[in-house]
Amino acid sequence: TEREKKAWPAPPQHRVSALLATTLDGSEVVSGGEGGEVCLWGSSDETAPPGGPGDAAAAAALTPRVICLGHEAAVVWLGRCMLEGHAAVASLCACGHLNVWDPADGRCLSASPAPLLGGAVATAAAAYPAGGDVLLGGEATALWRVRLATMERHVAAEAEDWCVALSISLLSLEPPPAPPPSSSSATEAATATVATATSATTATATTAASASASASAPPPLRLLCLDASLTILVWRLPAAAAAGLPTLRLASISLAPPPRPPR
Repeated sequence: TEREKKAWPAPPQHRVSALLATTLDGSEVVSGGEGGEVCLWGSSDETAPPGGPGDAAAAAALTPRVICLGHEAAVVWLGRCMLEGHAAVASLCACGHLNVWDPADGRCLSASPAPLLGGAVATAAAAYPAGGDVLLGGEATALWRVRLATMERHVAAEAEDWCVALSISLLSLEPPPAPPPSSSSATEAATATVATATSATTATATTAASASASASAPPPLRLLCLDASLTILVWRLPAAAAAGLPTLRLASISLAPPPRPPR
């Protein structure tokens, strides 16, 4: 009857606002929705008979495995992270709450008790290469580094405008390779090599000691932030998570077009 039809709830709708491709346990794709839900997707077990016309399409089909509920606003970022030595999925919603999910069964492993951006709308995030920390940005100039296990935070850098996108990668400190010497300078290079052989032998112990020290220290990180004024800001970040470590700003690149001259 018409009354019974109205009693049934509407089917859930999942309007995707963030997406992540993974190789985690059983979850090949993770999607975040405008309603705050996080959906774990896996390959479908129901495939067409081998050799059938729909075999390839069925083998590649994805079906929702688990729907994770815990956000009150649209999901703006999804990323792979590490929590207590295990791979997990982190999600950030627009109101600034950060959650960590088990990719196998969808359990919430860690959650921020309060918004992490002080009331500002969250817009972007990036996971640190080690996986235990996440950098958050939003409609404010402060960029916050958050420890996922405890949800403790501190300001890692200050932008000039509110954040649109973030990226973190390892910063290579190796100098670019030198060009090969020309034929005219080959003899001079050979003479210089013989002259520096003795000093190179003397410096071997010092070089080995410094190499050992640098190998034990984690490499620094490069942070890129695109802000609302279309400026890319580049920082050198310490790999350690302790607050108060120096952050060095390396560059500022404007992508905004120059103003048009008056006619």
